Amino acid sequence: MGTTNPDLVAPARLVLQFDDSDLPQSTGAGEPLSVDEWQDAIASVVEWLGPLPVTVIATHNTADPAVRSLIRFAHRLECETLLVTDGTGVNSALAESLIGSGLVGIRLLIGGVSDEIQTQTVGNLATDATGAVAAFLGARDELGAKLDVELAIPWVDGVTAELTAIVGWAQQAGVDGFRLVAPYRASKLPADPELLDGVIDAAGGFCRNQPTGVEELHAMVAHQDGAPGLSRDRARRGFKCPVAGQRIVIGRRRNVYSCPFKPAIGELHGDLGRVWAGAADHLNRIADCRRACVHTELAPEPIFG
Repeated sequence: MGTTNPDLVAPARLVLQFDDSDLPQSTGAGEPLSVDEWQDAIASVVEWLGPLPVTVIATHNTADPAVRSLIRFAHRLECETLLVTDGTGVNSALAESLIGSGLVGIRLLIGGVSDEIQTQTVGNLATDATGAVAAFLGARDELGAKLDVELAIPWVDGVTAELTAIVGWAQQAGVDGFRLVAPYRASKLPADPELLDGVIDAAGGFCRNQPTGVEELHAMVAHQDGAPGLSRDRARRGFKCPVAGQRIVIGRRRNVYSCPFKPAIGELHGDLGRVWAGAADHLNRIADCRRACVHTELAPEPIFG
């Protein structure tokens, strides 16, 4: 591990942004990282900080063999690993392979039970998403594995059409819980607070959203300015942004950052420690930010315990 800055907070979570995304700093513009480079980065973080939780965000490309390789490698280094996916390409064989590689949690994006609504809200077919849920649940039972299966429902335009159906289907299917996920920016959010609160109240403990997060989702709906999250003046939370220094993210095309809305810390070319040593400006920008974000992917909660 290269030189690190002792004045910086040590990250508590590693996030691998494996898929390309529309977030400004999420992936970078360089050549994609090879599997060996991904693995070197994971190993360097474990050498630096010890085993820590790893989130692999492979929303649309979970079937890429590299995803399974990264999960297996992180598991061998004793890191709890969570996968974020929309289910595309996931069948029973892949689900068993991913669980067998050491996966302990799955967060599956579903915005509808029909292809029309799922395509509008997430970008793939409902049969891809629901089939993946069935595959993971079946593989979990077959292997006797400890796997948390959670639905992430994006609160975006179109989701209200089948929201009640999604939650009902998830409960019957045997999913462990669901949470409503705020979009990255406050725009095109459905203004249906009675439906939102009614579904959450009816679900009870099956819904994993904290009350403060739900209130901030309401605030985002009421003040849709197209910016990340919402103005901190309208937020209930009084503390600093939870991602500032608490997570280190590596994008598919080499960007390293904590917040995807600030200029990246730098690009990864062999030595993650040297990149993180220059994180002060990035973290200061986060500390000075006047926005409050409630995105699940930005600060995932622990899977167990």
